[in-house]
Amino acid sequence: MPKLTVKDFGMFDISCGKRLVLALGDEAGVDQLHACGGNARCTTCRVQFFTGEPDGMTEAEKASWLLGGYLATPAYG
Repeated sequence: MPKLTVKDFGMFDISCGKRLVLALGDEAGVDQLHACGGNARCTTCRVQFFTGEPDGMTEAEKASWLLGGYLATPAYG
């Protein structure tokens, strides 16, 4: 099970696949501002990784960025 360490709050077990902004509120009890319900749509949440930053995006994150026009789609044919 992944662990989330939040400065001045402690270390918490987080279920696999849970969005960071939701884990901050649900498990760590951090009042993390977000207007979209933790769906990575509104860009109001801000976090800083000190260690353990993910190497890449999940498929869901890629799809969201593609739909929003933030990532270029590969050229076909």
